[in-house]
Amino acid sequence: MKIALITDLHAEENWVSEQNVSSWDNWKIILDDIESKGIEEVIFLGDIGAPAAHQKFFNSLEERPFNYKVILGNHEDFEEVIKTKKPAAIQDRKAWYWSKEGEAYKSIFLDTSTDAICATQLDWLEAELQTDKSILLFVHHPILPTHTTPHLEFPLEGDQAIHKLLKKHPKPVHIFCGHLHLDDECVDGHIVQTVTPSASIQIKRHSEKAEVENIGFAYRLLDIQPDQIDAEVIWFDKSE
Repeated sequence: MKIALITDLHAEENWVSEQNVSSWDNWKIILDDIESKGIEEVIFLGDIGAPAAHQKFFNSLEERPFNYKVILGNHEDFEEVIKTKKPAAIQDRKAWYWSKEGEAYKSIFLDTSTDAICATQLDWLEAELQTDKSILLFVHHPILPTHTTPHLEFPLEGDQAIHKLLKKHPKPVHIFCGHLHLDDECVDGHIVQTVTPSASIQIKRHSEKAEVENIGFAYRLLDIQPDQIDAEVIWFDKSE
């Protein structure tokens, strides 16, 4: 199964447009590339952009031939997003999280839009991890430490509690996240964390404080098989 991961579009946000970056142009290039490759599933890892961008964002996904899932980032407000879209999978919850059982993996989707993991969601996660399957965890914020400037400056409150639960799980855990606007991978035992670069603009890995690095935009292509997961970043030059 092949999945395209996209994150951190930040459509119609001033700090991106001030860098002479058009998030919507990038978005179309990425979606066109995914469609040309025949990819059937897209997962967006959060930070759609300004509330005014929500309708156009979801419409653009509905117009494409692939299935899609969206989780929320710290630039989203749950109550604002559900005015445009509310997936049936979240049921009557007051946050955007759910799970899906597969043959070889269990996929878990978390909501960290408040820059924190609430006790209710943490309890739910602990219950969802009671499975003998490997885990695919999709979340906007990184869980494992990356020691990068954007991570140190904009951490997730409660990440250590999530990490503790994941360490208890007996099977492999794969974390797929964004938030940092850079490409990164780190490993802690049976846990592998993969950070996907931004679809809009990147941030320097190490600097005195978070600093823009306008080197292009990207998405990540996953090839998920029962016994292994391959990942590749697809980069585009900023001038495309």
